[in-house]
Amino acid sequence: MRILLIVPFLKMGGADRFNLDLARMLTGRGHTLSIVATLPGTHEWHPQFAVITPDITLLSHIARPERHPAFLRDLIRSRSTGAVIVSNSQLGYAALPYLRAHCPDVPFLDFLHMEEEHWHNGGYPQISLEQARNLDLTIVSSQHLRAWMLARGGDPARIAVCYTSIDQDAWNPSCAGRDAIRQALDLPHNEPVILFAARLVPQKRPRMVLDVLQRCSNAGARFTALIAGDGPERGWLERMIRRRRLAQVRILGAVSNDRVRELLAASDIFFLPSAHEGIALTLYEAMAMGVVPVAADVGGQRELVTPDCGILIPPSGDETTAYVTAIIGLLTDPVRRAAMGGRARQRIVDHFRLDLMGDRMDAFIRHAVEHSVRAGRATPAPEEAERSAIEAIQLARLARNVARLWETGGYAGDVDLSPARRAALWIVRSARKHLRPWYRRLAARDDSWLRRGVLTVRDRVVRWVYRE
Repeated sequence: MRILLIVPFLKMGGADRFNLDLARMLTGRGHTLSIVATLPGTHEWHPQFAVITPDITLLSHIARPERHPAFLRDLIRSRSTGAVIVSNSQLGYAALPYLRAHCPDVPFLDFLHMEEEHWHNGGYPQISLEQARNLDLTIVSSQHLRAWMLARGGDPARIAVCYTSIDQDAWNPSCAGRDAIRQALDLPHNEPVILFAARLVPQKRPRMVLDVLQRCSNAGARFTALIAGDGPERGWLERMIRRRRLAQVRILGAVSNDRVRELLAASDIFFLPSAHEGIALTLYEAMAMGVVPVAADVGGQRELVTPDCGILIPPSGDETTAYVTAIIGLLTDPVRRAAMGGRARQRIVDHFRLDLMGDRMDAFIRHAVEHSVRAGRATPAPEEAERSAIEAIQLARLARNVARLWETGGYAGDVDLSPARRAALWIVRSARKHLRPWYRRLAARDDSWLRRGVLTVRDRVVRWVYRE
């Protein structure tokens, strides 16, 4: 079966890692895959996806926004596509009524990772609910997210759970060479290592990480902490580590996926006190490597991390103390730590293997195809299809214009703007030059009302300047 996967980017991230694994699993089960990335960007993981399928389209690179809906329609038709999966693509959702109207015999599915209450009243899961009449099946990454959608009117017969899972053979501590890696990192042989590997953004709460590590150090606990990742919080972390003289805390910066595996092989505790998650992919990785997770009890993470193989801390007014207590307990009890790490690895092997995810996704896709034939889903009216295409075009234009204004600093088409718009553009770019570090820090604050306000004003300016 030919499957079209519609995604926003091909770049490093948990959702994109799942897409990469999904592509491997589907092609390994005899399916042929086409991929469309709908947003402008560098798409740095394009080579990894290209190993799996040559049929990859970077939509913003080959077509103007007004052609995007028609291009998707023609791609579905020309490839004799058997099913379409939308994953975190706002344009893909917007175009659904248009695509269903023009491709009525093709089943449409989506995959969802987590709700985001700060965006669109719930993020992609809320958008999925709004488009439910145009979807044959919604697949979510946790029972928690399924319950969230059912509580908001989702159809229980058309929302299924498939955990993202992990390749337990690729993530195997017995193949990693722990002693050699620790020696290369100049880590003491018997000293416990705590690893925090994530984007350095407020959602992952790196500031809480540093507070917890400092309190553990003040309590006399022996450890080395490794912080792997990059982002707007990195500068603050580096300053605070120097100011507080936390010599046992090292910032490694952004690292490759292979390097994360090596760091986990050298580690004993994986620390991730996120403000919100679905189920963090790094928890699967840590557990597969036999590393004990200490993480936030948010989203669906308790479906993966059970008390016998990790520690989850629920949101509260005194989370920092709870994290300190949990980590010190593990640091001072190597026998318990080793036993929990072994059980964590076994839990992955028993329940969250990547091949099981592939089988489940394959079954869901085939079920959606059969159900679509039997159900006789109503075709959207021409007026709804037209509105859908217009919305998709507007989203594509906005994405293009935001990229031009805030990333590239402009484009040759500026000469076609009126003098008033060119003047407004000059003012915005001048402000950006001086305020960009502040803006990047603000943009990383997922739950900030000020961020939402700034982004709203930004988008309105972009629409006005580049109005077509």
